[in-house]
Amino acid sequence: HRRRIAGRRRPDDLNLPAAIAGHCVTRPSVSQLLFGTDEAVAAPLLLDCGSLRLALRGTRLLQLHAAGDEQADDPEVWHGIDFLYRDPDWGTPEPVVDRIEHSATVNGFQVRIEGRIPVEPAIDIRIEIDGDASGRLRYAATAVPRGDIDTNRIGLCVTHPMSAAGRPIEIEHADGRFSQSTFPVLIAPWPPFMLIRAIRHQYAADAWAGCRFEGDIFEFEDQRNNADASFKTYSRSNSMPRPYRLPAGKPIRQAVELWLEPRGPAFVATPVKPLSVHVSELQHALPRIGIAIAPADAHASEAVRRALRSLSPALLHLALASPGEGVDWAGIAARLEEAGARLRLDVEGLDAARAETDLTALAIAIGAAGIAPESVAIFPGPQPVIDAARRAFPNVSIGSGTPHFFTQLNRIENMGEPDFVSFTTASVVHGAADDTVMAGLRSLPSMIDTIRARRPGARVQMGPSGIAARRSPLGRQPASDGSRRLALARRDPRNRALFGAAWVLGYLAQLMAMDIDALSLMSLTGDAGMTREPDPASGFPGLNPVFFVLKELAGATQARRVSVSHPDRIAALALERGGRCELWIANLESVPVCVSFNGWNSVDTMVLDLHGWRLYASGTQDQPWRTCSNDATRCSIELDAYAVARL
Repeated sequence: HRRRIAGRRRPDDLNLPAAIAGHCVTRPSVSQLLFGTDEAVAAPLLLDCGSLRLALRGTRLLQLHAAGDEQADDPEVWHGIDFLYRDPDWGTPEPVVDRIEHSATVNGFQVRIEGRIPVEPAIDIRIEIDGDASGRLRYAATAVPRGDIDTNRIGLCVTHPMSAAGRPIEIEHADGRFSQSTFPVLIAPWPPFMLIRAIRHQYAADAWAGCRFEGDIFEFEDQRNNADASFKTYSRSNSMPRPYRLPAGKPIRQAVELWLEPRGPAFVATPVKPLSVHVSELQHALPRIGIAIAPADAHASEAVRRALRSLSPALLHLALASPGEGVDWAGIAARLEEAGARLRLDVEGLDAARAETDLTALAIAIGAAGIAPESVAIFPGPQPVIDAARRAFPNVSIGSGTPHFFTQLNRIENMGEPDFVSFTTASVVHGAADDTVMAGLRSLPSMIDTIRARRPGARVQMGPSGIAARRSPLGRQPASDGSRRLALARRDPRNRALFGAAWVLGYLAQLMAMDIDALSLMSLTGDAGMTREPDPASGFPGLNPVFFVLKELAGATQARRVSVSHPDRIAALALERGGRCELWIANLESVPVCVSFNGWNSVDTMVLDLHGWRLYASGTQDQPWRTCSNDATRCSIELDAYAVARL
């Protein structure tokens, strides 16, 4: 091993110095390579409740599926159940389990959990979960604060899967009324159902299930607003004052009972589908892909500048907190020239009375550095401010919307008529579990469909987006050193691991065919950076896996339509470049998968996986990609956890 380290060559294909290539002799763990952290994640406890199959991780029930036969896919009935505390800034600390007891017989199971919400003062919790062979499930929670503490919300959350969109739903209200409707297809900006006591819903054709709540009055919201793949029923109501105080020693008790109804005679199970990708001949243009930069990047190191030249993004996306923020525009011009990119500029903090003066001064400063922005987004964007921006930046595309999440865009009432609308996403608004982050990718097309329905013909630009929340419109963000999965945190360890590379390909795959103008992902440096200082202690190099994926994707402008059998498990892109079609596939799971595809004749496949990333991170080889020879007649590929392949 030492001989290989001593004799390695320079990474000439990237033209990067060893400082940013970041080779080191420390050997990272498998968890660090996959997730960027050694933070432990409990293995799920698998449970059976009659024909309902489910899993328990921590205090959260997940994967609640109605069991079918061995030749059928089990439909998802509920997406999850948990008891959560939301702090005054809408942070969601993960409950800590101190003790768990589980027993099971032919008649059912019992689970008893004792734990706490890790806040100050702490909140003690006791969870009782009972399932019986008849298919009924009860989840009961008791919480007792050790001292007075403020909260925006504490209680049960029951989520229905995004696949329920458009299906029938029946609501029993707290005042005794009954109503019938459907799960929203377009993303509902505000809670569509309130004063809820019970819900009955159709989870498959001629198959129904129900749940009944105790301990409070509940309401229902569309979590696709915040890049979650679910609909959530919760308490207490958003219409009530918050934050509010929980008195010391006073118990909060809530429960929910769930059941499956007998399936009707017209129910037909969905046959099990193999993991497959089908590429069609239909082509479409790709959105331009950019990365975020910060004013500090005007003074980027030579190593970062070399990385930027290698990356070659279409856009560099710079956000200013105010029009007068100090920026070395000559340095930004140099970064644009090195990248061969155009500037997407965001300007916040605009005062309508001073908008024209401030934007004109900004335009003069940018122009003096020889920069001609490709687009400028202004926040907030009432029509007079949009008009002022058009006068300050003639012949430049002017956008508005929100620098925050889709929720804020979906609820805007006073935006004018910009040339494009803009928003960003984060995958950890409500929780940070690995499966939740990946599942949320499927909510992205619904956002674009909702914008198009409400603003016909609207052009859309997105970003900068990442796994973590680059900022929060809800309040203070939790402190994070980047070593833990934390809801609403600015830093997420998975950004620097194979998980992040698979997530980025999944993000692009969901949006490539949605006809958006542009999207920005991650950032050049900083909390969501694709480059950073090498860390010999942890074994992480100075380039993250996502860098290598976006570098190889650069330059493509056309793609083919792709259909994927299980978009919750795999993602795929088909890019047209140099007279041939490249097929990209990512495994979105922590277990290996085998994926088949239609009529592909590629002999060599480039794979970014655990094996190659370990060799690169430990300094054994100069690239994380490894080449595999394919049997051209087989038309399938095996991918390890969170691996990305290019055929």
